[in-house]
Amino acid sequence: MEVAVTESNKHPTLKLKNVILHLDFKGSPPKLSYLKTLLPKLQSLGVTGLLMEYEDMFPYEGKLVNLSAENHYEIIKLQEFVTIVVRLGLDLIPLVQTFGHLEHALKLREFQHLRENPLYPDSICPSQSESYDLIKAMLDQIINFHENIFPLKYLHIGSDEVYHIKECKKCLRSKLTDMDIYLSHVEAISHYIKIRSPLTTVLLWDDMLRKIPMKKWRYVTLGKTNIEPVYWDYKPSIKVSHTSLIQYHKKFKNIWIASAFKGADGRVATFPDLRKRLLNNFSWLNLIFDYKFGGESEIYEFSGIILTGWSRYSHMDPPCELLPVATPSLYLNLLMIKTFKYSDSKPKDISIALNYINKDFSTNLHCQYEINIDNFNSIHCHFEGNELFKLLMDCEKIINDITKTIADVETDLSTLELYSKNYYNNINMWTKNFKWCIDSINSLNDIREKLIGNLSHYYGSSFVTEYVDYKLFNTENIIKNIMKILNNMFKVKNWKRRLELD
Repeated sequence: MEVAVTESNKHPTLKLKNVILHLDFKGSPPKLSYLKTLLPKLQSLGVTGLLMEYEDMFPYEGKLVNLSAENHYEIIKLQEFVTIVVRLGLDLIPLVQTFGHLEHALKLREFQHLRENPLYPDSICPSQSESYDLIKAMLDQIINFHENIFPLKYLHIGSDEVYHIKECKKCLRSKLTDMDIYLSHVEAISHYIKIRSPLTTVLLWDDMLRKIPMKKWRYVTLGKTNIEPVYWDYKPSIKVSHTSLIQYHKKFKNIWIASAFKGADGRVATFPDLRKRLLNNFSWLNLIFDYKFGGESEIYEFSGIILTGWSRYSHMDPPCELLPVATPSLYLNLLMIKTFKYSDSKPKDISIALNYINKDFSTNLHCQYEINIDNFNSIHCHFEGNELFKLLMDCEKIINDITKTIADVETDLSTLELYSKNYYNNINMWTKNFKWCIDSINSLNDIREKLIGNLSHYYGSSFVTEYVDYKLFNTENIIKNIMKILNNMFKVKNWKRRLELD
């Protein structure tokens, strides 16, 4: 395989006109000043647009003002950022959840009555007119905001993982199936967008569409609207339903795909798994490189790939990998896409593909040596976010070391005999463990201060506090409880008196 990823190569083999980076802002918005610094680099690595999932970070106004978190983006600064993005020639695609994943709205008292299931704030009830009023109001503000700056080419309406359908009394009275309700709701939303913004194409995640029985596809009319599905799969080895793809091909003008560069390796992950993320993108690129639908001679041209970067698995979940820390994964997978686009033939396996991008990967991260993705160490690299990367590595090591020692400390506590004759053994054991607690607290305080200082370059104080507490609170609390037990032991009068008399 010959690879020539150069500016002079104007005829990419893999036609993939849209390479979109997903920015998930829910509850953890990176500073716009930081995002601005990323734009030139992203563009040089082949990014053609941003998918911005605002959720509670959009500056809603009027009746929707409570949808915005206290640390939401300021409207003036957001306008400035969007203007810069558009001037660079990048597409900007806002994402507004319109069915599932609506926790940021349905958690609020004023919208609780719109839940499909009163116990869960994720899915909205499509049988209530007020539900459409809320969604339309959200869409109106999003569309107005962006179209005051540029013509809105795409708008993503989410609509994935709708876990609760046909559970409320109104929906249960309907003669429609779960899927009929889903399709009807999505179609109504897309029609509204078509009226509000006729030239805007609507994107939606496709997972719910995969549930449509084959015999019912002939009745699906979404293709007559302005909708295009985004088929997502974040596993290292993707499992694509070719049956679903065929139906999408028949019903929709274009098909998109979506991989993940972060946010798919566990709810509490600190770092993306570089190999898993690379394998995920490699699997997708292998599939679409020469994909043909049955009976067609032409290779199908997928409209684009969206590299998703989830910040939380849902609104209520803790934060997972941070964007600055995921820079290596992002660069690695953008280079992989670039390699596939300009390759004469697709790589046979991941190791061959990696050989072609490893040097560029190390160069883009400003590393002194070529990097091993299976044992990634950024100590000799100088990319934006590297200091935070190293601090979080130190943080995990400190916590792991403390966690391993806690079991030994708890064993010591269980064997301390307050009234035995082994006074010296007791006091030595007590002193050793109390000193360990003090040293551990000092280490955690030190890493806390460093994390706060570094995170403040990328995030506002609200999220910095949340993230650092989330990482350190449990460990700090365990140690403080151990210190409390040790202090209580020392205060036992008989033991203290015996030690003093001895």
